[in-house]
Amino acid sequence: MLHFTMSFILVLDSASPQDIHLVGAKAAALGELKRAGFNVPNGFVLSTAAYPEFIAPLRARILARLTDDVIMDPAEIESAAEEIRAWLEAQPFSQTLRGELEHALATFSEHERASVIARTSTASDDLATAFGSGVARAYLGLVGADEIERAAAKCWAALWNSRAMYYRHRKKIVQTDVALAVLVQPMIHADSAGVMFTQNPMTGARDEIQIQSIWGLGAPLTNARIRADQFAVAKANGEIRERTVEEQYVKLVVGADGHTEEQGITNEFVTTASLTDTQIQELAALGKRIEEFFGAPQDIEWAIAHGEIFVLQARPVGIRNS
Repeated sequence: MLHFTMSFILVLDSASPQDIHLVGAKAAALGELKRAGFNVPNGFVLSTAAYPEFIAPLRARILARLTDDVIMDPAEIESAAEEIRAWLEAQPFSQTLRGELEHALATFSEHERASVIARTSTASDDLATAFGSGVARAYLGLVGADEIERAAAKCWAALWNSRAMYYRHRKKIVQTDVALAVLVQPMIHADSAGVMFTQNPMTGARDEIQIQSIWGLGAPLTNARIRADQFAVAKANGEIRERTVEEQYVKLVVGADGHTEEQGITNEFVTTASLTDTQIQELAALGKRIEEFFGAPQDIEWAIAHGEIFVLQARPVGIRNS
């Protein structure tokens, strides 16, 4: 475990549920899994304490822009939201925050041009309305401190949508007091990736594990751009009960420059399952372990690179229709 003292950045493997107000639920869960021995890529978190530091030069300007008349007028609040997002996306880090970012990047990257991903990590799904729907952001294939800084600014700018701004006003929450964390980890050069549910998210049935998988990075799956292969595995004995293999012609990969790019899939793999039976069963076994660790069914994002399974996210399963 790596330790260094900073005011605005925390090491992922030191994050715990007690730090959820600083690192958000996503980072807290991953930190807990990493310390327990699960294969989670290490990294660091721009904490919720970093956001006030970042927004400080704009705070008075933002609050002055958000008069009662503006907030109560649908067209005006939408216009104000667009302006504020633009201000934040153009706002540079303070010297202190930039210095901590560069230090953290040097500590956790093999070299300063290593490819990383930056993702939002909010304190609680219960605060979704205050944060605003659609606040989740993920920026892949970032190279260097400049690109990470701009991605973090975009993550924080996502807090400023008109619906969330109106909600905060109505609930008398100071507009600039709602913060989120930004999780930064190395990109996994995935051969295949996807999601796994240790409980059926549609019916609530807990006797099987559902796995969705695609070739390459998992972003096109979570963005619903590519139809995934589907597998159902019996939780009791690991038997593969059902499988559906979709045709896939392109995949998202990490290019030689560290940025992401689309790549064509060779004909022999277009109709080939993106997981072997062994990998399906290994994933199912991993899902059971994570469910047992947290004591509740889990929605898990994962990636496989050179035969090694990485855990990218774990959160409680949300049942859509129980």
